[in-house]
Amino acid sequence: MKKLTLPLLISGALLAQSAFAAETQRAVSYFTSWGGITADSVETLKDVTANTLLLSFGGWDASGKISSSDNIVAMPTYDPWYIQASAYSAWSQLKLAQPGKKMMVAFGGETYESMWAYLATPQTRENLAQNLVKLLHTDFPVYKKNLKPEEMVGECLHTNWEGKCDMGVNQLAGKVQLDGIDFDFEKVARLTPEENDNVLAVAKRVRELLDASGSKKLISLTTYHVGADPEACQSNLVTENCSFVEAARSGHHGEVLPLLTKGKDVFDFFNVMAYDAGPRFKYDVAMANYARAVGDKSKIVMGQTINSQWGPEGRFVESRQTNVNRAGWQAEKGYGGFFIWTLGANDQQQSLSQQVDYFNEMKQRADQMSGDRPDVDDVAPTAPAGLKVMENAQTITLAWQPSSDNVGVTGYSILRNGVPVGSASDTRWTDSNVELGGVIYRYTVKAQDAAGNLSDASNTVEVKTAEVSESAPAAPTGLSLVSAGEKNLNIKWNGVTGAVKYHVLRDGVKVNTVTGTQFSDSGLTAATTYSYTVVAENAKGQTSLASAVLKAKTQDSIVTPEPEGEWKTGVNYKPGDVVTYKGKEYRCLQGHPSMAHWSPAEVPALWQLVR
Repeated sequence: MKKLTLPLLISGALLAQSAFAAETQRAVSYFTSWGGITADSVETLKDVTANTLLLSFGGWDASGKISSSDNIVAMPTYDPWYIQASAYSAWSQLKLAQPGKKMMVAFGGETYESMWAYLATPQTRENLAQNLVKLLHTDFPVYKKNLKPEEMVGECLHTNWEGKCDMGVNQLAGKVQLDGIDFDFEKVARLTPEENDNVLAVAKRVRELLDASGSKKLISLTTYHVGADPEACQSNLVTENCSFVEAARSGHHGEVLPLLTKGKDVFDFFNVMAYDAGPRFKYDVAMANYARAVGDKSKIVMGQTINSQWGPEGRFVESRQTNVNRAGWQAEKGYGGFFIWTLGANDQQQSLSQQVDYFNEMKQRADQMSGDRPDVDDVAPTAPAGLKVMENAQTITLAWQPSSDNVGVTGYSILRNGVPVGSASDTRWTDSNVELGGVIYRYTVKAQDAAGNLSDASNTVEVKTAEVSESAPAAPTGLSLVSAGEKNLNIKWNGVTGAVKYHVLRDGVKVNTVTGTQFSDSGLTAATTYSYTVVAENAKGQTSLASAVLKAKTQDSIVTPEPEGEWKTGVNYKPGDVVTYKGKEYRCLQGHPSMAHWSPAEVPALWQLVR
């Protein structure tokens, strides 16, 4: 749970408008395996008013096999005299005592970030989905000593020397099940579109398997606080709808936008990690961006921390009053709840009972601020009128008349065949993801106001996409250089409708035929310029004209410079800088200011081992 790759300096302001409060406020806390929580902690934990606990953390390997931190969800081996007093004992006993508390496993976090690379194949995703569902259907035993005979479940597990059931040793007090899983989807590097698609595919498959079995389990998604910002916020020239507007922007702005839109009906709620972003972070803008992407603000949960967090002037601890006020703010504005990092692991010398008291004060404020309020806006905008098709070619462009609202329209949601596929801030929108060949699509539009109220749907327009031409394919476009090495060049181009393969020509001579839209040319000469063109071919063997010429140059021979000294904190390193750290040399891959927890050996995304 934490940290972006670049420093964040942020200024913030509270939203002014009122909104519906969520029907069900989620009060969530992470529950760590390494914070000293054991079975002895259960009596204290019974007092916490959290309705959901995220057991942290779980992971999986390349085969889809599941593991967890300190075996927090690993079934212990029965021993009548000794079962380790672990976090497993604590959560399982708490679940048995308070069945209404939801216990979910948080899969991911920075420690396990390599696991997202293991979802690249359908078979691995299927293996993992099956294993996750199996985990959720597992009956976890709860063992306790000194049970009363009526409290024991099932047959006696151990008898004394007289052959009588020994109630002084561990006996089975009951069995519990987990209530769901959370995908804590984060990496130091920016998440890729493919990784977004893979996580969504696993979540959908888990949902399908759970629905087929009739199980009512939860699936949630946790992501970085800037994940729903417009991607344009990566540029420091852009400030509109950016939750972080410092000159050195994060590489994570907008990285999960497609996942939020496509997965809004797959995930039950979405955790926004609105911390480790500096004391001036615009958390209200971040929450509004997530709500806009998902289309339901009651599913958006605001993350806070009662531990220290990153800040531009150094690590800092948010005040208790601020955390309490923010828990109330999200409830007042109609969001879905709050969560904290964390119960158990605390770096502020707070005892577990003090952490519980802190959480309960936040929950009390959220409860006070939820419910109906006299200033709630419950008036929906008028339905958009005059929806029509402006263009139907490779893409489909729609236009409509503006809606009106008592406090103003904030945007429009576009539905294709009844499913939301995009949003617009004005009255025009283009669908670039259409299938040609006479496919019929039906579009409607809904308006949304600042309170999240949706209008009725507009009129419906039916569009039949253009027929696919029987002629030769069009020439490939967008030929560009992906990366250049000393002896290799990686190029890509846009796919051509109807093409089944592409011929790559280097300096006028064909060097390969590929079925995808990317090619890596190796064995080249350093510091040399090559000319590339690409020709498309369809299933009938018809070929296109050649693409425009791309000239690309390989890199000069790389000579590792002498180290510039020992790695230090507080230094702005540039790409190519070489430093010494613990007797080894590292080259900087990405410019960044150094901090204590970003040493070369710990952050391979920023440093490359040279020798």
